[in-house]
Amino acid sequence: MFGFIKNLFRRKPAESAAESEQRRAQQQLLTLSVGGMVALCALVYSVPDDALLSIYRMCWVVLCSVSLWVFYVFGRSHTSLSFRPALLCVLSIVVQMLLMHLIISYWNRHFPSLHEEVLLVLPYMLAPAVTAVLINRSVGVFVALCCTMYGAVLFPVDFSLAFVADYIGISLLTGVLSAGICGHLQKRQQLLYAGFKLGAVVFFSALILLGLHADVLRYDMMQDGYLRILLAALLTIGVNFLFGIIINGVMPMLENIFRISTHITWLEWADMNHPLLKKLQMTAPGTFHHCLCVQRLAEGAAEAVGADVTRAGVCGLYHDIGKLNNPQYFSENIVDQSLSPHAELTPEGSARIITGHVTAGVDLAKEHRLNPMIIDAIREHHGVTTAYFFLRKAQDTYEAARQRFEEGLTDTCPDEVDKSIFTYEGPIPQSRESGIVSMADAVESATRSLQHPTEADIRNMIDAIFKGRILDGHLQDCGLTLGDISKMKESFFHTLRTMNHNRIAYPKPKEGDAAERIAEKRLATETEEKKGA
Repeated sequence: MFGFIKNLFRRKPAESAAESEQRRAQQQLLTLSVGGMVALCALVYSVPDDALLSIYRMCWVVLCSVSLWVFYVFGRSHTSLSFRPALLCVLSIVVQMLLMHLIISYWNRHFPSLHEEVLLVLPYMLAPAVTAVLINRSVGVFVALCCTMYGAVLFPVDFSLAFVADYIGISLLTGVLSAGICGHLQKRQQLLYAGFKLGAVVFFSALILLGLHADVLRYDMMQDGYLRILLAALLTIGVNFLFGIIINGVMPMLENIFRISTHITWLEWADMNHPLLKKLQMTAPGTFHHCLCVQRLAEGAAEAVGADVTRAGVCGLYHDIGKLNNPQYFSENIVDQSLSPHAELTPEGSARIITGHVTAGVDLAKEHRLNPMIIDAIREHHGVTTAYFFLRKAQDTYEAARQRFEEGLTDTCPDEVDKSIFTYEGPIPQSRESGIVSMADAVESATRSLQHPTEADIRNMIDAIFKGRILDGHLQDCGLTLGDISKMKESFFHTLRTMNHNRIAYPKPKEGDAAERIAEKRLATETEEKKGA
């Protein structure tokens, strides 16, 4: 353990950029953990007890912090948190502990004879729910464990050990449940329902545990037992419902401060009423339909390989928004290809417009403050490929001009084609979702050119595109394995087969049938007129 910490601050002579970034992230995480531990030690020291018990509480916090650090660092997900999410975890734990300390102090001062009822109003769900919504469910469970261990030493000495044991049980159960319930919410109002459910869990857990050893919540020991239980239930559910409202209210602010997008926000970006998507529908309907197809392909492939379906779909929906600047220059928006505006441009000029839609899309995404993952997908969906149609056109023009020069028909030797003009800036995809979107874009664009494709045509086209991208190294940095690629190809095939299904040819009506229907309609009209007269 100490060797691991020592290695964090010792720079290796031949350290790669990735290793350096990982070591820096671990240093930041260790610094945040130490800072949070110091803040918690100061908090537990303020609990009104003698000095020996205060030292005991600080030792408990230090030992718990070390144990949790070891558990986290040597777990599977110790590299998954960057600085901002880690800071959010530490701050949420400290805030929950501070709020617990204030509630316990206030309760102990104003209701000294009702010690046990304080368990009904503690903020068990606060930190686990926030981290589960903003980061992920597993981090929320880890935060619930942290809050349970740290909160056990916030009670003064006049609280019994049985009471502390009750707190540990209720806190761990409620924290884990809150992380599980809030880890994949679809709508913001579901946080309110979560607060209601968790309030019921807290109440019934306290009813069972405290009823076994304390003279509280036991209706058989007092005449007003039923009323007391009802009031306790309303108090517990109301407090947790209030915490749900608070979390729901501060969530947008936390997203902006820590630059984290929740699953709810991703679903909101998929709303077709978003200004960018509405403008895309009106200005570039062909591109918009292409983006919808890419979204569907990306979602199916992401589900097949176990990637994030929502993120892949949203990235596919926005990947071509840069075409808003010059929609008339992209083939899907040109009704009559013989009237293409590229006829008036040089191949180099056309290529600059085509490749420029990536930079324009990144600028639009930043202007509308879209998620960095969406911006990365826009930037990476063409990688470092070339606008091959115009590159080939430029090469053909160069060959023809060079041949005329060699034959003595012209005096000027043409300049060779600069391939960089026709090449996208990249980089190649750096995440699984970005790689899925890039392949969905290539497959959808290529198969659209097929006329009445058969299943064999679709399969051959998909295989050819994947083979070319793999040989070019387009997918080498995105984390997609050969097994994932095989699943993606199969998913693309099934989706495209559904999208390109054929309809039966309906027979045209005969001339006699049409004339007969017209006569019947005229006769019915005349009959109605006679009845009216």
